[in-house]
Amino acid sequence: MKRLSVCIVAGLITIVAAVSEGQAHGRRQRGWDGCSDFIPYAAAPCASAAAPAPIQYEERKVTRYRPMMVEKEIEEVVNRLVPREEKFTYAVQVPVTKPETRKETFYKQVQKEVPFTYTVTVPVVAQEKRKETVYKQVQKEVPYTYTVTVPKTVQEKVKQTTYQCTFENVTESVPVCRLVRVNAVDECGRCYTRCERVMTTEQVTRVVARHVPVTQEVTVNRVTYESQNRQGSRPTIELVPEEREVTVNVCRFETQNRQATRTVCEVVPEVREVTVQLQSFETQKREGTRTVYDTKSEKVRRKVQVCEMQPYEETIRVPVGGMDCWHGR
Repeated sequence: MKRLSVCIVAGLITIVAAVSEGQAHGRRQRGWDGCSDFIPYAAAPCASAAAPAPIQYEERKVTRYRPMMVEKEIEEVVNRLVPREEKFTYAVQVPVTKPETRKETFYKQVQKEVPFTYTVTVPVVAQEKRKETVYKQVQKEVPYTYTVTVPKTVQEKVKQTTYQCTFENVTESVPVCRLVRVNAVDECGRCYTRCERVMTTEQVTRVVARHVPVTQEVTVNRVTYESQNRQGSRPTIELVPEEREVTVNVCRFETQNRQATRTVCEVVPEVREVTVQLQSFETQKREGTRTVYDTKSEKVRRKVQVCEMQPYEETIRVPVGGMDCWHGR
């Protein structure tokens, strides 16, 4: 950062020196014909009407500046971390196990036989006489009346229309197209024959068939149906009730009390001493060492590259005559 600042300042000094030199060469020149000491760039020409003298040059020494990198030794403040050991005290939780005697109640199971009474249901079979009704199938003939449909043929007279075909001659006019030869004369006066179509009407006779209706009376057979009642018999089965005495086995259930024993488990309490391990936490203080870093400032000298403007002399040729006026260009 410091090196950049030095370079910027050197550049500004170069620009100012160049501007000053330009003003010295361009504005403070003396004319060759006794003109004023200060002549601007766009000044008017002198009033002298004499012929221009030849151009003459002379050598002059000018001082110029150029930037150069120079090594310099500077002094700056540097912060450094210096470690040191520091003792400190901290607390920790330490588990501690202690034995303790307690009285606890335990339950154990004891088996014993206990008598009890239970009830059972026992089936008992006994014979009984009962009257029951049974139905027997009896077959017999039963008369009945039924209706049948009987076809019957009857003759009757009906009128019937028939068509007879008759032929007759019919005369009618028919247009007929014919070719007729006609004598004609062409443009050159020569005679020739040509055919022309001529429509004529002729009488033509043709046979036409006609259907003439004829009505006559005819005898036809017609079938009709009559309903007739007839007698018949058919076998039927009837159920006839009949009572009889039968012996059946009847099952009944009786309740009986019986004695038995069963095993019962009882829970008996028992007190005894046991030793248990109790765990607790104690707070203990301990010392430790840790590294602490302190900030220490100290001055350090080091070498850096600095940009400086150094002067140097240069010989240049400048015109001193041969023009009406020197305009400093």
